[in-house]
Formats: sequence, structure tokens, C-alpha cells
Amino acid sequence: MAGCSYMSDVKASDPGLTAETLRSGRLAIVGVVQVNEVPEVRPPLVGALERVLGATRPDLPIVPASKVAPVLDDSTERFLLLGYQIHGKADPEWLARAAHPIRAMARFALLARVEAVKVRHSDRVDATGTSSSGVVQVTGRDVRVGVSIYDVETLTLVFAGDYWGSKEDAHIEGEAPPTLPDDELEVESTTDTTVAGVYSKPSPVARAAEPAFLEFARSLPGSAGAEAGGGSR
Repeated sequence: MAGCSYMSDVKASDPGLTAETLRSGRLAIVGVVQVNEVPEVRPPLVGALERVLGATRPDLPIVPASKVAPVLDDSTERFLLLGYQIHGKADPEWLARAAHPIRAMARFALLARVEAVKVRHSDRVDATGTSSSGVVQVTGRDVRVGVSIYDVETLTLVFAGDYWGSKEDAHIEGEAPPTLPDDELEVESTTDTTVAGVYSKPSPVARAAEPAFLEFARSLPGSAGAEAGGGSR
């Protein structure tokens, strides 16, 4: 997945899902989950999705997850998200239970899942010539994200796609790796010792997912990317 910052694969797009129906129906963000991870990782992912979607498609009325969650009872929210985390699709029973309260806010409901995460290390030639060793050490985090949109009036899947994103951090060999801001630290140390040397710790998954969310936003009906044929694998 290295270098796949701008890749997308739209797997399903109902002809009835148009830019106008999205605008008039509104889009509710139900949640973003990550395979084999605890619920605590979800808020940064939701924040990244909402931030990118709002900036890229300001024409689409979005109901944020912070407003969707309170209208769902605890069991419905927990098992709907858990089922999507495990299977990559909404369980029909839990979707039906969630649909009733969501209908009061939006016609369409979005679920997303980080399906794969990869960390990579590499050494590259320092093209600037500022380092004594001539080597730049790079740490990259690559992700694949699946996104599904359901029509809560018909309980059908109207849009689905896979999107790839990545984030790289680099520093000159022999120098201290850059320190991540406190709110982005996922580990105690900012360095990652491998058999090849000492590299920067990878950026948080949410940061690596931002390009994937950008490609999703561009692939929705009504965007310039969708009208031009969208992304490609």
C-alpha cells in the first residue's frame, strides 16, 4: 500500500443517490471503526472524517456523530458499530433499530471502517545535500478504509467504496526524530527502533486516513472527482 495516498475503488453507487438527494436528505455520520481495535480509537477517526468531508463538500448538510449518538440507545449503537467493525456491513436488525431515530435528522447514514493498517520504514537519498550521511529516514503509515452509506428509509446500501491513504514522517539520519504534538501521541516514545536503525514513530491512524477520507468525499455524487470518473486502483 506504500504511496497509495490517492487511490479509490467505488464498489456500489445507487443511481438514485444524486447530489440533490444527498443535499436534501442530509448525511448522518454514525461512526468510524477500526478492525481489531477498541472503541477508544474511534473519536479521532470520526473527527478526521467530519473535518475532511466538511472542507471538501461544504454543499452537503452533515449531521455529526456527536448528534447521532445521543438518539441511539446504548445497545443499538454498540451492536451496530460492532457488527460493522467485524463484518464490514451493517447488521439488518440493528440498522433497522437505528433507522427510526436517524430518520428525524437525515435520510442517509454513513458507516466507515479502517480495514488495514501498515507501518513501513525506508531510507532515501537526501536530495538537499544538507545531511552528512546523505540519508533521510522515512516512516510511513498506510491505511485502507471502507465506507458505506445506507438509505434509512429503505434500509438499503446506496453507496460503498474502498479508499487508501498514507502519511509519511521523515528526518535526517543521525538527528533526533521530530516530536508529535501531545494530542497525536499513540505511544510513549516518539522513536521506533528497528533492525535498520531508529526512525520516527508513525503518525496516528487518523492522520493517515485523511487522504482516504478526501478520496471518499471526491467520489460522492456532485463532486468534480465523481463527475470526472473518480479515483482508480
